[in-house]
Formats: sequence, C-alpha cells, structure tokens
Amino acid sequence: MTDVHAPGTLQEAVDRVLRVPDEHRTFAKDAAFAEETWAIGPALLEALLDHGLPHRGEGQQRRFERTDLHNISTYLNLPSPYFKALTRKAQSMDEVARKGERHIHELELRADCADPGHPGECTFAPIPGLSRHSEPGSLRETSPGVFTVRAQLPSNSRVFDEDRSDLLSLVADWELYVLPDGVIEDEGFSRETRLANCLIPTRLLLREAERRGIRARHGAGLLIAPPFTTLHHWVEFELDGDWIPADPVLLTAFSRWGMTDPADWPYNRSVAGIVWHLLTWPPEVFFPVVRDLGGQAPVHISAR
Repeated sequence: MTDVHAPGTLQEAVDRVLRVPDEHRTFAKDAAFAEETWAIGPALLEALLDHGLPHRGEGQQRRFERTDLHNISTYLNLPSPYFKALTRKAQSMDEVARKGERHIHELELRADCADPGHPGECTFAPIPGLSRHSEPGSLRETSPGVFTVRAQLPSNSRVFDEDRSDLLSLVADWELYVLPDGVIEDEGFSRETRLANCLIPTRLLLREAERRGIRARHGAGLLIAPPFTTLHHWVEFELDGDWIPADPVLLTAFSRWGMTDPADWPYNRSVAGIVWHLLTWPPEVFFPVVRDLGGQAPVHISAR
C-alpha cells in the first residue's frame, strides 16, 4: 500500500492527527484492528510509525488510538467499510437529486438491551420522530426490539442565497473528523485545528444564524444511503415554509475525498436527499432512536 502514498502524504496524515493532544488518546487498538477495520496493512502501518504515528508499546504489544486510525484511513482514501459507506452516501445524494423526486427507504432497526442488569424484560419504544417523519402507518415492531419503517427523503437541489451562503462559509473549510471523547463537543478545539465532527459546526452556525437574524434550527436524525445509516447533526433553514437542511462540512468532505464534483455540490447546496430529520434541538451528542425502559438502547440500523 505504501507505494501509492508519497512520504509527504503520509506525513500530512500523521500531522493531522497530531493536532489532537495526546491526553485524549486511549491506545486500546492493535495492528489487527488497523488492518481489518481501517485497511491499514502492516507495511503502511510501519511507514506511518516512521512518520510519527502515536502509539504505546512495541512489536506485537503496540497499541493505537481508535480515532487516529479512523481519520488516517479516511484521509488516505483507504477502502475501509466506513469509506465505502461514505462513498455510497455521496452517490445516493447525487442520484436522488438527479431524479428530482422523493425517494423512499426501507429501514430496519434492531435494538439491544440498554442495561443488561435491569430487572424485568426489556420494553423497547422508538422515539416519536420515527413515526412522525415516516410514511404514515409504516412503523411496525416485527419482533421484540426490531422495527421496520419507511423513510421519505425529498430531492432538493436548492443552492442557498447570499446571506445563508455567507453564514455557511464560516465552517466550509473545516475538515470532517472523528473526534475522541475529550474534544467531542469542544468548539475551541475545532476553531483552532479546523477539524470537526458534525455537531460542533452545527451549534456554531445556529448561534451565528440567531445573531444575524436568520431563522434556523438544529436538525438531527439519520444520514441514509443503503445499506448504511449513521446518526447525524446538521443545520436547517426555514425557506418558504419548509425547513431545508445544510451541511457545508459534509459537502466539503465529499468533494475533498473525490466523491462528488464540487461544481455540482458546492458547500452552500442543500443536503436534502440523504438526511432524515427525527429530532429538533437534541440535547445529546449521541441521541436515542430507540429507548429501552426509558434508557437509550444501542441500535443497528440497515436500509434499502
């Protein structure tokens, strides 16, 4: 793998993760995890170590920070399942926009016990947004903790006006990054490093929208592209009575990774077609989709 990555590129990948202070690393993952999950094989891993990849231990005992491996793999466009999923999301967004019609996805949600130690049986309940924002009557529990639902996603090719585009430009050059727990909500860190998850720029844009008198809200839900879905945060603007989603950091990332044409998908275009709104102003970073006895249930979501 190393012959396709110039030393300068590898150094850039390592320097990028080194923007995260070492105190936020847990060093819990081994070389097998790097290869199996993030397509970082032995030769490439050794080359990254030569360029200063943070680690603990030596030889077979070497351990790495999970988010470092994740972000380096994505930066290098390695064919991990995650990168393939991102590529599918970008393609899905483009396909839906080109069709110019609503797209319906069939989703299956499989929830696990929120706390295996709780007394009594699990009582699974989807959040109200799953029913409220789905095709009417489509939400069903097919077996305990297993739900099916039909999500309707619009096709919207809207490019935002000058005022909203100027607002979105504040974070358009930030890099989408999986942050470790210690900085997962740290806006100061993202301002300094230009590395951000989906939550931090959303909060910043909402605060600035209020200051500028632009009507906006916090959208949260699922980023959908069969067969994958992930939790996601974004900003929405009210226009002509509708709430239109925007996500400049995601669009810039898609362009940077070569997944979309920036001429077709500039940072100030709507991301309607891949985001499914379930919650407004969620209090949690990792908000619930299904609850068990009131607690947040781990859930695996597939789509087609």
